[in-house]
Amino acid sequence: MRVKAKAVLTIAAVLAGVTFGILEASAQDAAPAPKSQVTAPFTAQELDQMLAPIALYPDSLVAQILMAATYPLEADRWLRDPNHAALKGEPLAAALDQQQWDPSVKSLVAFPQILRMMDGNLDWTEQMGDAFLANQAASMDSIQRLRQWPEAAGKLSSTVQEVVATAGPAITIEPASPYIRLRSSL
Repeated sequence: MRVKAKAVLTIAAVLAGVTFGILEASAQDAAPAPKSQVTAPFTAQELDQMLAPIALYPDSLVAQILMAATYPLEADRWLRDPNHAALKGEPLAAALDQQQWDPSVKSLVAFPQILRMMDGNLDWTEQMGDAFLANQAASMDSIQRLRQWPEAAGKLSSTVQEVVATAGPAITIEPASPYIRLRSSL
């Protein structure tokens, strides 16, 4: 499974147009197996509907969400536990190190609202993971399609929080702050 996880990350990085050095290195050590077996391929329309809630997040966060969706998601419930809810900084990092989760799942602890969304919609999360495993290229094409609509309408532009860039047909979204970039790629 280690080879498969690395291949999935590499494909996502190439298609999204971003580098996932930290995440990719962490994925090489990942041992858990994906939670479900992929069934029938999804149509472009199904992918667009499924991926719309995450399409405008920064590229590095989209990649982490897609990868985390291929593994069982326990981090939200763990984070809500009163014994863990107040953890921050080093104590949080130490507690996370003890968990046997995939690094992509651990990385989302910094984004509790995303964990809640994924945990609150487990069927959607599982479908998203299945779609990503079945066809990474189609999933990334969907993300690009979903970004092109607001971009064409003049509604997708850089802000204080994010930098939106277009290189050919690809639209990338990156955090504006180097601190946020580092944090979102952990």
